[in-house]
Amino acid sequence: MKTIRAVHVLGSIEYSGAEIMLYQASDIFHEHHIHTTLLSGQKKKGQFEGPMLEKGYVIDSVGADGKISGIITFFRYFRNNKFDIVHIHTEDLYLWKVIILKLTGNNNMVRTYHNCWRYKGWLRFKRTIHRRLATLLGVKNHAIGSAVQINEKNVFYNKSVIINNWIKLNPDMLEKKDIVRNLKRAELGINPDSFVIISIGGCSPVKNHSFIINLIDALNNEGLKVVYLHVGTGVDEASEKVLAKNIGVDSQIIFTGNRKDIPELLISSDLYLMPSSVEGLSIALLEAMYYNGLVIVNDAPGLTNMIVKNETGYVINVEDKLAYINLIRKIINNDVDITKIKSGAKAFVEKNFALEKNARELIGFYKQRSKFSSKSVETSNAT
Repeated sequence: MKTIRAVHVLGSIEYSGAEIMLYQASDIFHEHHIHTTLLSGQKKKGQFEGPMLEKGYVIDSVGADGKISGIITFFRYFRNNKFDIVHIHTEDLYLWKVIILKLTGNNNMVRTYHNCWRYKGWLRFKRTIHRRLATLLGVKNHAIGSAVQINEKNVFYNKSVIINNWIKLNPDMLEKKDIVRNLKRAELGINPDSFVIISIGGCSPVKNHSFIINLIDALNNEGLKVVYLHVGTGVDEASEKVLAKNIGVDSQIIFTGNRKDIPELLISSDLYLMPSSVEGLSIALLEAMYYNGLVIVNDAPGLTNMIVKNETGYVINVEDKLAYINLIRKIINNDVDITKIKSGAKAFVEKNFALEKNARELIGFYKQRSKFSSKSVETSNAT
């Protein structure tokens, strides 16, 4: 079978949603003879490059100082390298990149929209025009979930095909979750009886980790002592640590940085909080719903649509801190039955976001738009 050469145009190769999905799906891509390059737009090495190399991905960079230099570097790269599929994940210089790809003969382009962007004014108009022109130049648009598809249609008048994000499911780990929980807590120095809140994601204003830090202080004032497992790093990490120290809750927070043992950390925790102001279709939330099962999310684009209220989780606006306190108190005191919610969350992920199904759907999307027939998918599945 002929190999398909694909390249993913990324911002930087970090511990983020798109990269994590590619990492988890590497074996399936290899199975379908898709030779994949990850193209970083940064000169600085990304934190997730090492693990990606171990999975057999090729990593290149078109990082440059300044936008003009970046355009030139991008042009030179694609003039010298031809791919069957170019998969674009970034907003930056989007239309310029599409024009360059057409000029260099890289005509099979896919664009993934990862977030519910709510641009306004001139920027919204410009992004709308860019999307329309890119589509006319042959780009096929892909949304990672229903919220993103609806947002693209309503905000940018941009049509797209849904292929849901995915996570790798590990039912064997859930079978021994009590053992996993105890071992991980012992490793982290967490008391077996402590109530543990966890968040996962980069430290940025959008992720709103400061809300959780302040919530811990408010819970303390109500006599509710918790441990906060803060997983991730980023530009706001230092300021978050300063905030925690200033309000006196730093001893209750474990800043872990980026981790590879996300399922184990989720199993070891009691509650997942996601107070983000906007999301697309969060991989961290999917993992939390599958491995932990008890989640509270902000009432925000890309989050609300993921939760069937009181059946697969809870939705509470971050403006209503008292509602968070009251619900957490009920959970700690066993005044709510969380069994149904946990099983509902797990079933929801299993049905809609399994790696094997959705990754193969993306491969089919590639092959429909490349020189290779969809018959290749069937042949590869049979081998």
